[in-house]
Amino acid sequence: MRNRAILLAAAASSLAFLTLGGLTIPQPGAYTGVSRPSQVRELAFAVRGKIADVNVEPGDQVKVGDHIMKLDDAVQRASLALAQAQQADDTRLQLARISLDFAERELELVEQSSAEGGANQQDLREARFSVDRAKVEVRAAELEAEQRRITVEREQARLDEMSMHSTIDGDVINISRREGETVDEQTPVVTIVQVNPVRIDVSVPVPVSRTLEVGQSASVVWLDVETDAPADGKIIFISTAGEASVREVLIRIEVPNPELLPSGMHARVSF
Repeated sequence: MRNRAILLAAAASSLAFLTLGGLTIPQPGAYTGVSRPSQVRELAFAVRGKIADVNVEPGDQVKVGDHIMKLDDAVQRASLALAQAQQADDTRLQLARISLDFAERELELVEQSSAEGGANQQDLREARFSVDRAKVEVRAAELEAEQRRITVEREQARLDEMSMHSTIDGDVINISRREGETVDEQTPVVTIVQVNPVRIDVSVPVPVSRTLEVGQSASVVWLDVETDAPADGKIIFISTAGEASVREVLIRIEVPNPELLPSGMHARVSF
């Protein structure tokens, strides 16, 4: 019983109380929470393949865009080269345009001959049909050229999917596949975390949450390491969904961490 009383007294000491009209309202005090990375990325390939290169190791620091890993892309590079060669081949379009020029000149000659009484109406119809057909063939060749251009873009996109790059600044903490191993699409192979800044979630009584606002400063004291002074954090999220059973609301604080202290540390937060 004595130990229980001590614990209750310690918990109550972190809160101050204000009495208004006979109602006791807890005021902002100190609350404990555990730090976690501000960002976590579990990177996966969008296609299935065999890993060819791994350019990082656990503990490495990476920046946005840094090359992480690559699949064996020899076959895809050949597919891209074939698509590019097909795109460069414009002989059908050239032939279609030459045919159209010829048909248009022929139509001019037939129309001139018809005006002079030489060509008949059937000759005119056939000449005009040849021009119309040549125009359709030019259009078909242009569409085919556009399709080949799109095919090159598709093959290039597929090739790009076989290279993995970091999407955040952070630290590599896990690599689950190595060179020569096969990976399925959407299977995480690399985990990157960002611990500068870190985030801390604390639960505060509902009345206290009503006195806080996003952007408000928060003082953070690390309980697992000794520091010269409390860290300066700020509130970045106040949940609108409270926990009815305990009458508390989640508050999320973001704290700069230039010393790159590991996440998972306990902290005391006060507002």
